[in-house]
Parts: sequence; structure tokens; C-alpha cells
Amino acid sequence: MKSHFIKNIVIENFKCFQNLQIEGMERVNLIGGKNNIGKTAFLEAIELLVSSKETHDLAANIYNLLTRRQNQDSSDLLLDFIKEDQRQIKISTESKQCDISLNVQSDGVDFEPEFDEERENIIPTTSLSLAINGHQKLFPVEKLLRPTAFLMHQFSKIDKVNFIDSAKTEERDIAILYGSLVDLDREDFLNDSLRIFDDNIISIKQRATKNNVILKIKLKERQTPVLLSSLGDGINRYIAVLCAIWASKEGFLLIDEVENGIHYTNYKKLWEIIFQASAEANCQLFITSHSKECIEAFNEVQLEDNGAYFEFYKNLKTGMITASKRDSEQLEYALTHQGRMRGE
Repeated sequence: MKSHFIKNIVIENFKCFQNLQIEGMERVNLIGGKNNIGKTAFLEAIELLVSSKETHDLAANIYNLLTRRQNQDSSDLLLDFIKEDQRQIKISTESKQCDISLNVQSDGVDFEPEFDEERENIIPTTSLSLAINGHQKLFPVEKLLRPTAFLMHQFSKIDKVNFIDSAKTEERDIAILYGSLVDLDREDFLNDSLRIFDDNIISIKQRATKNNVILKIKLKERQTPVLLSSLGDGINRYIAVLCAIWASKEGFLLIDEVENGIHYTNYKKLWEIIFQASAEANCQLFITSHSKECIEAFNEVQLEDNGAYFEFYKNLKTGMITASKRDSEQLEYALTHQGRMRGE
């Protein structure tokens, strides 16, 4: 059941990480630490690795990562994921390795045909050398950052990897995730989970329009369903997370700042459902939080063979960001003795 799970990972020169090594990851992994310590960067590194089957996939996923985070059109994108003064990135697990190298190419370099149809016109250009498990290809940067560069290529899309960022999830994206849950015939699970979260909720419903799909919530106190958008951010977050777990069945889900929009009194319920759903979907989760209350709730419900907590911090001697795994007793002690848990 756990054959695809990542147990150990090494990240070199990706964003703020010089050499980050983590061992002993489980099905549900929570990442804590101060602000700007690399929690989101860690999720992005894992996403690049697990969502790329071939080098072309890695190129497309780099583009998607940059556009999502920088929120700009392709003409203004910056390659900001390579650590300062470095040119080579390595992200590796026990079964897979991703290599990214920044270099300047000279005349005569044989680029991929779809990126350079007129070889005689090649001019010196910055390129990325991308490799998955040693299979390497070159991509000129100015073309890699254009979405049209990938339109003619049939990607080996891995559709069991999803990323829920820290912002409120767009209703359109939730509807897509909910569609995966419908395909798996798990609507009852979601409705039961929603009633645990709020006993006034009966069920979630989809309504197709000419140009969109609208999500509605059936409430005990209302005769007609209400728009999901009319309810609070907590319901939005809760539904997005649970749908994403099932959309990532037999795969991976990355959630940045899972507690956003959810009241602290519901944290324990959230973790209970996350552990249950991830087990049934056989999905490995990597989740960040900067909330002490959310970490405490995680520690209350985690199972030793299924959950793991890692604290990110900067080593005072080396200046490098590292991670420390804490078992339940260690985490409890740190939480009650004002240990390094959160960015305050």
C-alpha cells in the first residue's frame, strides 16, 4: 500500500537550501518552523520531483511553478529557484533523481528539435540542462519560459500530484478536484466529513451552467442549497483539502499553511479526517503550518507509524537550513516549553 511513498530526500541548491537531508518521512508529514525558513520551498522541490516523469515534464512543471508563485505572464518570469551563486540543483529520493543545471550555450549546441528548428541560426544563449534519473536534455531559457514551447509535446502528465497553496482555493479548482472524488464514488465520505466539521451541513452539490460548474451546499436550515462562495473560508479550505486527497489517490498532495481560514477549534477534526482520508486513498501528504495550535492538534491525533513532524531551522554553526524530526514526546515537550515551532 505504501510502495510509492518517499522516505528520504536530499535537496541541494534549490532556493534557500544548500544541502537539506531528511530521513524517516511517513504518510502524513507536517513541516513547521519560523517564517521564511523554506517550508514552501520544500513543497515546491517535492512537487517538481514527483510530478515529472520525463525531462519535458520537468520543463513544463518549472514553468507552472514560476507562473503560480510569481503571478506574472511569461515575459516577466525569473528563474529564482536556484540558490544564489550556484548553478546546479539536485533533488533526489531513494528511487528518483532530478538534476537542473544553469549554463550558457555556444554556437553549435544540438538543442531539442521542437525548440530549435533552424540549427544554423543558433546563437549563444542561457539554457537549463534538465535530467530525470540521468536522462538529460537542454532547454533554452527564453523558450522554456514560453507556454507555446510545450504545446506540440505530449506530456506524460502525472495527475495524482496536487498542490494546495496558502491562498483561498478558487471555486473552479475545487470543482475540478471534486470531479475526481465523484469519479471515485466518494461523495458520501466528503458529506460525512463535512457534517463532522459543521453539523448544519447536509451535503455538497454540483450545478452545471453553460460555461462553468457551480458548487452549492445543502444546509439543514435552508430549503434550497446555498452557494459555496457564500460560506466562510473555512468550509472552502476544508472541502479543497479533502477533495485534493482523493484527487491524489495513490499519489502525493502538498498543502501550504493548511490552517488558513479554519478556526483553531476545528484543527483536531481537520487532522482526524486528513489521517483517515489519506490512509484510504493511500496518498502521501506534505503539509506546512506556522500555527502552534495546529501543530498541537496534529500531535494529538497522529499515529506513530503514519505521521511525522519536522522542524526547519537555520544551523547557527553552518548557516544552512536543516530539519529535525521530532517524535510525539519531543514535540509535546517543545510545544509546552516554547521550543522552535512557529514564526512569531
